[in-house]
Amino acid sequence: MPDLPLISIVVPSYNQGHFLGETLQSLVDQDYPRLEVIVQDGASTDNSVALAEDFARRYPGIFQVFSAKDKGHAQALNRGFARTKGEILGFLNSDDTLYPGVLQRVAREIDPPRGRYIVFGRSLFTGEGSKYVGVEHPAEFHGAFEHLAIWKRGFNTVPQPSTFWHRSVYERCGDFDETRNHGLDYLQFCNFARSYHFHKIDELWSTYRMHSASVSSNKTEDQWLDISIGHSRLHWGPWWSPLRWRLSLSHWFHNKHLHERARHHARRAEAAFAEKRSLAASGEFFRTLLLSPAMAWHRLLQPLLAGKGLHFAEKLLFRRGAGGAEPGEFTGRHADSWIGPLYEETFVAPADARRYVIAIQHCRLEGGRHARIETELFLEGRSQGKQVCTEEGRYELSADLHRHAGKACRVELHTSPFFIPRFLNDASTDGRKLCAQLLESRVETNVRPVSASAVAAAG
Repeated sequence: MPDLPLISIVVPSYNQGHFLGETLQSLVDQDYPRLEVIVQDGASTDNSVALAEDFARRYPGIFQVFSAKDKGHAQALNRGFARTKGEILGFLNSDDTLYPGVLQRVAREIDPPRGRYIVFGRSLFTGEGSKYVGVEHPAEFHGAFEHLAIWKRGFNTVPQPSTFWHRSVYERCGDFDETRNHGLDYLQFCNFARSYHFHKIDELWSTYRMHSASVSSNKTEDQWLDISIGHSRLHWGPWWSPLRWRLSLSHWFHNKHLHERARHHARRAEAAFAEKRSLAASGEFFRTLLLSPAMAWHRLLQPLLAGKGLHFAEKLLFRRGAGGAEPGEFTGRHADSWIGPLYEETFVAPADARRYVIAIQHCRLEGGRHARIETELFLEGRSQGKQVCTEEGRYELSADLHRHAGKACRVELHTSPFFIPRFLNDASTDGRKLCAQLLESRVETNVRPVSASAVAAAG
């Protein structure tokens, strides 16, 4: 199929034989006719080389295996990419996997004439021994400044195994820095971001395995953040650059110590509010606001307005009308069943469809936070009803499908307000916007209920 671009994937490998087979099989399962996989091994002492060579014997048109001692992850990648011939590039670590069909999608989405040089999808943490297993890797990109300003969120938001780029990106930006093996994906993406935009595809593309031997597990979150900030600084530009001054001011403003001081005053404000000491609560609120506006908003002001049932304020500050997501906003269901302010679903209604039903679970948070939410269901842009949830439990909204039988249907569930765990829980780094848990969505017919996802897949 000459119309499809050649895609080259580098798999750096070192003593991960117990995971490598699954990684390589996920590439075979892509069933992509123009795929080149370079397995660049660092002279493993386990069965990694033998396993990779077995794949090369069985799939000689896909796999090439090279093994030699190297100086680390970055050098292995540089050696691998130097051997590639593909128009589209990416790398998959030897303990991660791709979901089937991803490379076909990548080939359609990377399109330099449209300005699309880099694309990325979502990624799911799997494995064991981590609190993130079953949660999705943050996946968003809002420009070079936001990507470099990693201190604002505390983590990289571009999932490496789900990221692919055009060869011209690599030719322009150069090799991986072989002096920096930790956080090298974030460092290289900082390099890319200075010249290119990353285009998000809102689909689950990869798994990112967590385990005790993984690089991600050998440092604390604070240590990784310090490393990432160091990588970011390498791309701030010269002292006279406006970007450098903007990043310097942002780093000072979001200084970790200021953030911890903000948490201290936020806790004191919450205690004062609970004890109805209004003057003290107001003082602590303004101290929080000065140190961290985001924490004052998400941890103090937003829960207060929602808890008081101030409908006008909620509608003004938290709600949007029908019409779609904000750029880069996740509109699906997370792996742990949580959904954000906007959930979207598309399906073809069966000929005997009666109604669409969506069920959510309202979960109140510790300390009385997130005590009240409001949901509204839209079908093809028209409101089908609202539901105010003030008690924990299951709630359902529905839409009549009689006039839509046999037609493609788009439903949206708007929920407000949302909360961001990392502003509420002192130990959390979860930056997702969360509203409720999605229990199920189904299409009821004259015969039996059918899950909406199953209808969508069949359509």
